[in-house]
Amino acid sequence: MLKEKLELKSQESWDNSGLQIGDYNNDINNIMLTVDIDLNAVEYAINNKIELIITHHPFLFSCLKSIDFSTYEGKLIRRIIKNDINLYSMHTNYDMAEFGVSYQLSKVLNIDSYEILHIVNPDGSGYGGIGYTEPVNILEYAKEVKKLLKADHIKLYCNNDDKIVSKTAFCGGSGSDFIKDAISKEADVYITGDIKYHQAQFALQNNLCVIDAGHYNTEYQSLQSIKNVLDEVEELNVMLMEVNTVREIIL
Repeated sequence: MLKEKLELKSQESWDNSGLQIGDYNNDINNIMLTVDIDLNAVEYAINNKIELIITHHPFLFSCLKSIDFSTYEGKLIRRIIKNDINLYSMHTNYDMAEFGVSYQLSKVLNIDSYEILHIVNPDGSGYGGIGYTEPVNILEYAKEVKKLLKADHIKLYCNNDDKIVSKTAFCGGSGSDFIKDAISKEADVYITGDIKYHQAQFALQNNLCVIDAGHYNTEYQSLQSIKNVLDEVEELNVMLMEVNTVREIIL
C-alpha cells in the first residue's frame, strides 16, 4: 500500500533505506514516525508500546563491524532489540517519491504546482522542485518562510534587500548540490538546508538568493504524507514525533 500511494523510487546506490532492525514477519499495530532516531525516541517508543519506528534518515548508513553496548549506537540497538521494536527507514527513495518530501514541502510553502528541480530517474522524478508564488520582497518572503516552516531561525543570503521574488526553488534537507539547477532554471530564491559559505557566495554571484531554513525544518513535515497513508489502515495506530534530534542554541 505504501509503495502504491507514495510511489517510492529506487534508493541511491550509497543509501541504506529499508528495514534497519527487525523482522518483516512481525505483526504491527502501533507505529511512530520521526525524521531521526535517538535514545530519547527509543525510550518514548518503549513507553508507548510502539512496535515499528519509521524514520526518514537511516540509523545504519555504513557497515557495522561490532556492536559495543557501551557506545551510543550499541545502547540504541540493544534497547530496540530487547523491546522487540522494528526500525525501518525511507530516505532517498522517499526524497524522490511523487508524494514524498518535495510534494509536502511545496504544500507547506503554498506552491501549488512545480517541476522537479534535479531529475535523477528516467520517469522524470528526482530531488526538489521549482514553482511560482505571488511576487513579494525577499525580506518579507524570508519571514514568511520562517513562519510556514515553524523554524526558530533561518539564514537569508541575499545581496539586494529590495529584490522581488516569485520563482522559488526548494529542496528538503541538504540541497546545496542543486544550487546550479536553481540557477539554470532562473529561480529568484532557493529554499533548502545546510548551506556552506562558499556555496552561498556562488549563489549570490549568480543572482540567486538562498534561504537556509535548516535540514530538519525542511523535511519533518513530509512525515505527514506517510501518516496519511497509514491512517487509512484501521488496524494501525500512527503517531508523528516532531522532535529535532540536533538541538541548536542561538546565543
